[in-house]
Amino acid sequence: MSDPTTTSDSVSVLIVDDEQGLADLYALYLDEGYDTRTAYDGESALDMIDDTVDVILLDRRMPGLSGDEVLAELRNQEFDQPVGMLTAVDPGDDILEMNFDDYFLKPIDEEELRAAVDTLAKRAQYDTDFREYFAAVSKKAAMEANSSKQDLTESEAYQQLEQEVEAAKADADTTFDELKREDPTAGFRDL
Repeated sequence: MSDPTTTSDSVSVLIVDDEQGLADLYALYLDEGYDTRTAYDGESALDMIDDTVDVILLDRRMPGLSGDEVLAELRNQEFDQPVGMLTAVDPGDDILEMNFDDYFLKPIDEEELRAAVDTLAKRAQYDTDFREYFAAVSKKAAMEANSSKQDLTESEAYQQLEQEVEAAKADADTTFDELKREDPTAGFRDL
């Protein structure tokens, strides 16, 4: 997956909806500041997905492969991009086993759509920042477990790693704070 930043300019969005006019309208909503792609059926969506797509907006009810089936196949192929289900289908018990990141009911206006995409992109960035932080912490712990305190204080590599840990923590904290500011309840209610 590409590395989305806090600005929408680098965010690539795949919009999947069998209602071509609606998919095109969503693309128009996101035309300024986003790289958009549209697919009008599930098969086309699967053909278009790759590591350059940052966010996926997916309709649930489509002929052929449904959005539910597309989502399952994306996860089966180990694509981990955030997926927002964008649908007219009210959520029920059937969503409990679905591996999506957010659920939006149609109709959705331009402001809501842009906010949804920004939030999904920030979640992806937080995942990246969080992984980088824990990778650096793990390396630091491994070095500490296998070296004396004296050796560590003299090691330039360890000193650099300490700086990397602090920078990664700051990045993760900043992204988390931005995410909380934009959507203070989504995803944080149960933390």
